Amino acid sequence: MVSKVPPSQIIIRPPVEAHSVLIAVTGGCSWNRCRFCGTYKGIYGTIQDYAIIPLEDVLKEIDYYAEKNYHRYPVFLAGGNPTSAPTEYLVKIIRYVRLRLKNVPRVSSYAKALDLLRKTDEELKQLAEAGLDIVYMGLESGSSKILRIMKKGTNAESMIKAGKKALNSGIKLSLYVMLGLGGKKYSEDHVKGTARVLTEINPTIFRFRTLNILPNTPLWKEWKNGEFELLSPVECLKEERDIIENLGENVNSQVFNDHISNYCSIETPNIKEDREIFIKTLDSYINDPRIKNLPRKNLISM
Repeated sequence: MVSKVPPSQIIIRPPVEAHSVLIAVTGGCSWNRCRFCGTYKGIYGTIQDYAIIPLEDVLKEIDYYAEKNYHRYPVFLAGGNPTSAPTEYLVKIIRYVRLRLKNVPRVSSYAKALDLLRKTDEELKQLAEAGLDIVYMGLESGSSKILRIMKKGTNAESMIKAGKKALNSGIKLSLYVMLGLGGKKYSEDHVKGTARVLTEINPTIFRFRTLNILPNTPLWKEWKNGEFELLSPVECLKEERDIIENLGENVNSQVFNDHISNYCSIETPNIKEDREIFIKTLDSYINDPRIKNLPRKNLISM
């Protein structure tokens, strides 16, 4: 049974924010059309419409955590894409977090490329100056063809522009790359396009995720009908290897495989310095007979 939940109920957050204070700012996703995503479409038994939570409710939530002595914790402003909200509203929230909670090491949120492009350079600088440290943005793929097929609502050039805008404003940028998003048909496009976009942006961090097609997503039916071919675990690892190999020499991002969907957990604080060993490690997985015969996880919840 699927139920509708209020915007104040937080459905997802990044794994890295597991020990953070979670403050709901928006509910749902202002786009909510990606064909691989069912987060707000009932995948967890819940549907959540997009909404901006009243400012007074958000401030009360911050007061609650201050009164309960939740100081010195990172703070994650929750919702599918809080950066879709008006800048003045967000600035008030971020400043209040910094005022009421002591020694907050990080304030973060999800962001869509379209959100960042709609804000002026000055607005993004205001968010940075208020204390927004980092945003998590789903690149997913650097192939405009794949982004169009998956109805991401943007293209490679817009991703590059949005990523650079965030970094130039003083906000750190963590990008998600989804291995296997092009299926077998567009795997090469996925690798080359993604490596190019990562090279152009040189984000603070990029994180790998592996595509798992979840029930109630538009892509589920295509997969079941055989119209979309999922990559095997070793093919996903090969995509990651080839993306890393094709990066430009300028890229010095942190790189993580910090998700349950992945088939490896290797990471580096600087891919420029560790690219050779990163590739060798991936090659060792790819050439391991146990990995070659490993079945897909086919997670239906995460």
